[in-house]
Amino acid sequence: MSRTRPKALITHASCAIGLVYADRLVRRGYDLVLLTHHRERPATLARDLRRETGAAIDVSVTDLTREHGLQDVEAALAGVDLIVNNLELPSAGLLAQGHTSGLDRLLDVNIKAYARLAAAAAASMAGRRQGAIVNVVSALGLAPGIATGAYGATMAFAIALTRTMQAELSSDSVYVQLVIAAATRTDVWPIGNSPPELLPGVMSPRDFVDAAMTGFDLREPITIPSLAEIGSWERYEDARNALLFDIVSSDPAPRYRKWG
Repeated sequence: MSRTRPKALITHASCAIGLVYADRLVRRGYDLVLLTHHRERPATLARDLRRETGAAIDVSVTDLTREHGLQDVEAALAGVDLIVNNLELPSAGLLAQGHTSGLDRLLDVNIKAYARLAAAAAASMAGRRQGAIVNVVSALGLAPGIATGAYGATMAFAIALTRTMQAELSSDSVYVQLVIAAATRTDVWPIGNSPPELLPGVMSPRDFVDAAMTGFDLREPITIPSLAEIGSWERYEDARNALLFDIVSSDPAPRYRKWG
């Protein structure tokens, strides 16, 4: 029997954002593959959603830091219509603290796995000339100096990767959405058990995902759920493009000319 429902794959599905995406996509008619390190919460949600909607939902406990786990997911992407690439880990600590196992895991998940899954999804969807890729990243990728350790750098990588994917896949009928999260109440933010009412400006996962999916429906290339004035982003882009134009020169800048 041929599959009639579209299929979505959600990474880091045990976190708050992943769980809300699962709920919203099932109610839009998707079957799901939920990748997770912790089965309990996504398995409970999957049981409820199967009962309510009849959707097929597979909960897979997968370690994407291991090659065989990554290869299994890459192979599964061949039959996926939408991937929500929600891989994100907190900082592994200050760089001055030296090499740690946490740094290895941060790089393996936020860079290696993020890029491998994005590339596999892009190849599959471009070949079919259909599909959508949603990359969820932290706004710290726009201001890495605020973050500690390599975390902000991994988010900057994810932002740059997504923009490249948008350029590469624009002619292949594949939609790529970059979703940038500011302060959002997830498992890794706020740090510790700080109650949300003490932290103004922290968005709920439900509001974040609902706004992101509205941006998805509008086919926005970049969705920032907390940004009220889109002109701020447009000015940022204009300034970035102007800077790129200004730095293309065969001559050193006058302030560096100490000769002649």
